[in-house]
Amino acid sequence: MTSENTPLVSILIRSMDRPTLDRAIASAVTQTWPNVEIVVVAACGSAHRALPTPQNGRDVRLIVPNPDRNLPRPEAANLALESARGEWLNFLDDDDELLPAHVETLMNARDDARVVYSRAMVRDKSGETTGFCGVPSLLSRFRYDTPTVPNAMMFHRSLVDEGARFDPAFTIYEDHDFFINLAARAPMRFVDEATCVWNAHDGESGLGHGPNNGVSRRGELSERVRTKWSAQFDAWDSTPGSLMFAGQALLKNGDIAAAHDCLERALRQTPNDVNALNLCGMANLHSGNIERAEQLVSAALQRAPANTALRDNLALIRERRAKTT
Repeated sequence: MTSENTPLVSILIRSMDRPTLDRAIASAVTQTWPNVEIVVVAACGSAHRALPTPQNGRDVRLIVPNPDRNLPRPEAANLALESARGEWLNFLDDDDELLPAHVETLMNARDDARVVYSRAMVRDKSGETTGFCGVPSLLSRFRYDTPTVPNAMMFHRSLVDEGARFDPAFTIYEDHDFFINLAARAPMRFVDEATCVWNAHDGESGLGHGPNNGVSRRGELSERVRTKWSAQFDAWDSTPGSLMFAGQALLKNGDIAAAHDCLERALRQTPNDVNALNLCGMANLHSGNIERAEQLVSAALQRAPANTALRDNLALIRERRAKTT
């Protein structure tokens, strides 16, 4: 079922037999990518109703757990992974949707990446679009959240073959934990386009919006994720990009000493990077090291002479120096 040009993509749905399932399946069968299967795991066991008649010639399969029982979300996800036949895999919650070109857009953008993800439209109960989620991810971001929602991310089967699985210890936040597992194994490619829909007010995870927002559960389980992956986060946080991301956030929050440390470390690793020079220069300015601040921002401006923000920063530093002499 796989060819060199059109690999089979498995769309994996964990279903509690909710009314929204038909909508999710309909969005999967109308994909413009020609080689798609839909795998529905009956997380509620054999009580699950029969699936709607497939359209567009798509293969739609219902997987009932053996032994027959209700499955928590991570176990249902692992059964979906084991049941999929595709070379590429994409989860879709039974209350969310894919736009018609979702699979085709991500497949055309994958190149040599094994994880590809996009933005999602966020809709409320009335179907109105209230915003978008999905951002280019620095790995350090995973300490706090994921860069997108599950249906916006596609990944290669080789990652499952290497051992990537959902952790049964996480009854929610299992997607966050799994995405960290993927990111620890392979770089992720971001597609700056909305290709799917997150119906954030539906569901019962407590991780959405409106009635599907349980703040207390977020705090408890996100802390468990941070504890589990602390060594991986520490390794990611030592990269120049992560150090600059953290240093900039610390500067905004007024933690000048910590920002100065992060940005000096980033600059030692990438001494010619314009952003590192500029951010480190501003950290030195706030630390009172005005001469070094001027040297660093001047060096950044030499590398990017048309950058007006750098010129403004250099003018600010020189104004500050004039006031102190």
